[in-house]
This record gives sequence, C-alpha cells and structure tokens, in this order.
Amino acid sequence: MLLGILNAQAAGGVLALYVAVGDSGTLTTSPDGTTWTTRTSGFGTNIIFGVTYGDGLYVAVGNSGTLTTSTDGTTWTTRTSGFGTTGINGVTYGDGLYAAVGNFGKLSTSTDGTTWTTRTSGFGTTNIAGVTHGDGVYVAVGGSGILTTSTDGTTWTTRTSGFGTTGINGVTYGDGLYAAVGNSGKLSTSTDGTTWTTRTSGFGTTFIRGVTYGDGLYVAVGDSGTLTTSPDGTTWTTRTSGFGTTAINGVTYGDGLYAAVGNFGKLITSTDGTTWTTRTSGFGTTTIRGVTFG
Repeated sequence: MLLGILNAQAAGGVLALYVAVGDSGTLTTSPDGTTWTTRTSGFGTNIIFGVTYGDGLYVAVGNSGTLTTSTDGTTWTTRTSGFGTTGINGVTYGDGLYAAVGNFGKLSTSTDGTTWTTRTSGFGTTNIAGVTHGDGVYVAVGGSGILTTSTDGTTWTTRTSGFGTTGINGVTYGDGLYAAVGNSGKLSTSTDGTTWTTRTSGFGTTFIRGVTYGDGLYVAVGDSGTLTTSPDGTTWTTRTSGFGTTAINGVTYGDGLYAAVGNFGKLITSTDGTTWTTRTSGFGTTTIRGVTFG
C-alpha cells in the first residue's frame, strides 16, 4: 500500500508498533497510536512515500529511489532498490514477497527486503501509485486508470479498472474484496482482481487518496478532510474526520485501531471508524504521506 504509518505486530512477543512517515525524511513510531517518537529514517530530507511490514521486516520507500529496512522500527538500513533515482511511491508484502512501485512504471520485488529485482509492470512509463496483496493476487494501480494484477509478482496482466483514464491513487484488500480509489471521487471493487465494478464513494468529485480495511469496515480518505466508511465496499457513509478541509493522505487499521494521516502533520485515530480523535503526531506541520498496517 501507499505512504505510511504502520502498526506492526512482530512475532516472538515484540511490542506492536505504529510507524508514520512523510516529508523531510520524517519517521515516527508509537506503541499505541497516541504517543509518538521521532526516529532516524535514513532518508535525510527526502520524502518518504510509503511503508509496509512483513515477515519481521519494515520497508520504507520514497524519493530518489530510496528504500530502507528495519527489524524494529527504530534502526533503519539503506538498501539498493533498483529504482536508481526514480521515486518509489508504494510498497507491500504478501506470499513471501515484497513489491515496490514507483514513477515511470517501475516495479521491483524482493524475497528478503535486501536484494531487489526489476520487473515489467505493464504500466509502460506511466507512474504507479500503489500496490497491495490479497488472496494470492498482487494488484498495482496508477495513472491513466491503469490497473495490473499478478499471482507471482513477476508477470503482470492489465485489467479494465472502471476508472477510464482517471488516475488511481490507492488499493487495498479485505474480507474477499479488493477496493481501488482515485481522482474525481472514483472507487471500484472486485472479488477477484480481474472484474471491477464502479461504486458511489460519497466523495462526489473530491479526490480519494487512500483506502484500508479492518474489523469488518472499509475506510476511504481524501481531499478536503473527507472520510467515508463501508461495511461491504458498496454503500459508503460520510464521517466527521476532524481534519476540517485538510487533505487526508492515507489510512490503516491495526490492533483494534484505525489511524489516518495527512497534511500539516495531522493524525487521527478511531476504534470504530465513526468517532475520530486528533493526536499529536510528532511531525509538527510537516506533511504525513500515508498509512499502513502489518
């Protein structure tokens, strides 16, 4: 998934940890979503666009092809991503494989987070905005309504997304359903990653920046502080986010808590997706680029 805040529950009794990332290489962690501690990310002043967790490892990605990994969310090691100086926009983990996506259609995979192999994404030179994994299928989304799927991370097949030429900004999987969101309030769902159905998102023409699933609820977020929820991916209800008119860039669910992040360092949490509480993120007024959970 896209840009990130991560709540990761590692094996072996390691404390569950949320990790938020954003502009100026800022990265903060929290054990509860309430109290946040700034960490050294290894990005310098580069923007961090995304973070994920899988198989005992956090992976963060961002500007200038920068990719770092961490086993504890505190100490981060720079890796060679295979992107050169091209920006990496998102990263996910599933079925023993990390997949990172970025500008100019670049996509790379890794089995260990250290050694990365470039793949042909099916996007040509179109930017890829996000990627997810669920039920044995990887789904990548990006500019011009392009959506591709893969069962192994190596061979990618283009699908009809239902977005036309409208950009797709994010995608998630949960409870047997993939959900993709994008510009102009567009949202579509699929049970198999192949056939997609357009839904009414509740955003009107407002851009949707991110989407997640957890505890029986899908949550979509976007510009103008808009946040909607759905129990089934079909019917969406607008909620009061606490962001006012500030853009929300990403959302995740983990350990009984939804967390949404956005511009001006804003961060909110909710136990039910309906009532949201503003938290001090540790970013000051620096933009937080997204949210994820693992």
